[in-house]
Amino acid sequence: MIMDSRELRRAFLEFFEGKDHVILPSSSLVPDDPTLLFTSAGMVQFKDIFWGKVPPKYPRVTTCQKCFRTTDIERVGTTAYHHTFFEMLGNFSFGDYFKEGAIRYAWEFLTQVLSFPPERLWVSVYEEDDEAYSIWRDVIGIPPEKIVRLSKEHNWWGPVGGQGPCGPDTEIFWDWGEKHSCGPDCKGPACDCNRFSEIWNLVFMQFDAQPDGTLKELTRKNIDTGMGLERTTAVLEGVMSDFETDLFRPICEEIEALMPRHASRVARYRNLLADHIRALVFLIADGVLPGNEKQGYVLRRVLRRAVRAADRLELPEGILVRLVEPVVATLGDIYPEIVERRRLVEEVLSQEEKAFRRTLRAGEALLEEVLSQLKEGEVLPGEVAFELYDTYGFPVELTEEIARERGISVDREGFERKMEEQRARSRKIAAYEAKFAVKDPSALEPTLFRGHTELELEAELFVILDEEGESHTEARHASPVTRHGTWRFIFPETPFYAEAGGEVADTGVIENLSRPGKAEVVDVQKAEGAFLHVVRVTSGEFRVGDRCRLIVDEARRRAIERAHTATHLLHAALRKHLGEHVIQAGSWVGPEEFRFDFTHFAPLSANELDDVERTVNEAVVRDIELKFHLMTLEEAKRYGAIAHFEEEYRGKERVRVVEVPGVSVELCGGCHVRRTGEIGLFLILAEEGVAAGTRRIRAVVGLKAWEHIRKLRWWVKEAAGLLEVPEKDLVGGVERKLLEIQELRAQIKRLEEERALSMADALVSRAEEINGIKLLGAVVEGGPEQAKRLVDTLAERLGRCAVILGTEKEGRAVLIAKVVGAPLSAGDLVRAAAEAVGGKGGGRPSFAQGGGPNADKLPDAIVKALHEARTVLVKNRRM
Repeated sequence: MIMDSRELRRAFLEFFEGKDHVILPSSSLVPDDPTLLFTSAGMVQFKDIFWGKVPPKYPRVTTCQKCFRTTDIERVGTTAYHHTFFEMLGNFSFGDYFKEGAIRYAWEFLTQVLSFPPERLWVSVYEEDDEAYSIWRDVIGIPPEKIVRLSKEHNWWGPVGGQGPCGPDTEIFWDWGEKHSCGPDCKGPACDCNRFSEIWNLVFMQFDAQPDGTLKELTRKNIDTGMGLERTTAVLEGVMSDFETDLFRPICEEIEALMPRHASRVARYRNLLADHIRALVFLIADGVLPGNEKQGYVLRRVLRRAVRAADRLELPEGILVRLVEPVVATLGDIYPEIVERRRLVEEVLSQEEKAFRRTLRAGEALLEEVLSQLKEGEVLPGEVAFELYDTYGFPVELTEEIARERGISVDREGFERKMEEQRARSRKIAAYEAKFAVKDPSALEPTLFRGHTELELEAELFVILDEEGESHTEARHASPVTRHGTWRFIFPETPFYAEAGGEVADTGVIENLSRPGKAEVVDVQKAEGAFLHVVRVTSGEFRVGDRCRLIVDEARRRAIERAHTATHLLHAALRKHLGEHVIQAGSWVGPEEFRFDFTHFAPLSANELDDVERTVNEAVVRDIELKFHLMTLEEAKRYGAIAHFEEEYRGKERVRVVEVPGVSVELCGGCHVRRTGEIGLFLILAEEGVAAGTRRIRAVVGLKAWEHIRKLRWWVKEAAGLLEVPEKDLVGGVERKLLEIQELRAQIKRLEEERALSMADALVSRAEEINGIKLLGAVVEGGPEQAKRLVDTLAERLGRCAVILGTEKEGRAVLIAKVVGAPLSAGDLVRAAAEAVGGKGGGRPSFAQGGGPNADKLPDAIVKALHEARTVLVKNRRM
């Protein structure tokens, strides 16, 4: 049966839906799991179910999951089937059917729905899994010679991290025929030749690996399967390379149409570029932006490999943006996010490609210089690889790839040593800059935050830490805390907000109710669930166990609340006017002012800024009452809450949702106003770029916004007064004044030219002639620019000549010389004159300038230069 990728995707999902599986959508390439960088398999979104952390909502599920992995990135382009981005079709059973059910479904789909000839299919099983072997042989009826028993290296999955769910698996292979075999010694499905193509892997989650290495049978056994959409499509379309399928053909054809016919190693680099552009489009659409760590570093590495592949194919600069179209055309109807965020994708690709090309040229020049000195088989020093990484942004993998093409390896250990030295330096800097160090984390006690509803409360002082992080835990026997230095107080509950989520910490005071004592709270930070109140004791003393009153600076807190709620309104306004691709990328929220970073591809126009500002102020004027909810993360997502940094909320039983009804719904643990009207005025101060695809808005609210407008009004009034126009006519007054200035400058220029001509007339008559060469020297007024114009005019009038002029600028002497058709050097004349004014100079034989600090010696300098010229000319005449 001939199918394309769309038909295969649909047939798979419909088949398993008919087997009582629930079709679920693909999850993001960035998983809700801080232990993983990317979604690399279909099972990732069900990881917590497999690990027994949450119960399954459905016993049977099927998906088509977009995946990304770099484990085989070096092989991408060199084989017909390795990819970074790919789609994985999967069916999953959570405590329902097991081995026989999974095998039966797979065989039925392949042989009946896809009409694969049974004789073209082989399978492998774990060498000790007799049950799976028997099902294939006795229930399905596959001949024993086509069932291969392989070791754990080939047919065993997990456990991740050394313990947890794991089990044997069985793989299904398509046999392309003996003519594609590597020879009579071919190892069958275990061989890496072109004869066999693995199309489906069925994982039997059967055991729980214990820390001691033993395997314990799971009470609830699960099934996790993965069919490669690209490989299976290749079989259905009768082509041996995934890059010849309908998934890649439009991209490859676009690349081929743009590259010159003589480009070498076409297939390898074409396929690599086709693969990588798909990965880049999907990663950026899922919110990954170029950076120097985590997902951002991987994205940048893939992009730079794509740029180098494009260069090898001699493709024009900007090619990455042009290749977005065939990717969207191929997969946009399946994954609408790449359509919605296409403009963001294109802008990020464009900016990052340009930035990389700037450093690529310099970096490649250095690398080429080093490689040219090495022979095949030799090693590139790790220090060079580190310099390329640190100075030119070359991922070490890219350096290895370029070196490998010459048969040269890279000293990876040396590179890692240099990296560790840099990390050590960074740790020292971080330790120096760290606000809080805790020597004994066990001394920390968790703190209950009650500041959402209370700004003052009483609590017992549980823990005192000194500046070094040492704990004063001996309570009554500890020395009292007095005015010397800063301290960190920990209480079981507090109204003080600890810095988090971009919102600055509260400040205020702590009063000792057990003994005379008062402290100023200057900062609050979180460590292991404890709120560390940084305090300066202003009077009396404090001991562990003292009863204290904690009082937040209310005016400052209200100002912070106004700014924080304004960020939510701003985020919603940006998404409304710019598009759903806008995602918060960071923020800093202080008292009545904030900066807000967000994903967007271009500077905002004046009209866009006006629209955003107006939308926020409209929400403020409506005086909407905010709503606050506590719910599970899944409930919050279903409710429509936006989670900017979702990993911060994973594992929490309940999360806080802040809702501005009809405007915004976000996960947020920060402090907010009760009604939007409390924000007052919202005013954008600036909009600027901070990174490729990331913009920043700086804004103020409340009284700070009013103060800014008051200053603007004052400036308008002052400017209008200076221009002697009404305030409402300020722009017209400025325009008229600028026009007047332009006219005056033109008039000054004409006068200066006339003056230069007049001075030239007077000076020309003073020139002396030696051997047909006219010499002229003088001290003139008007400064260097006037002197340069004058020296040109004089030279033009005199013909064959040497002219040297002196003038003054800010008390310093300036010398300018010009020689035309004479056996003299302007540089020599200036050097001779500069000595007289205590300076130096030089230049070309035809024109030179110099100077010195002693402007009063300019006449002497001109005399000295003319003497130098006469001497040379007289000497030449005698010769």
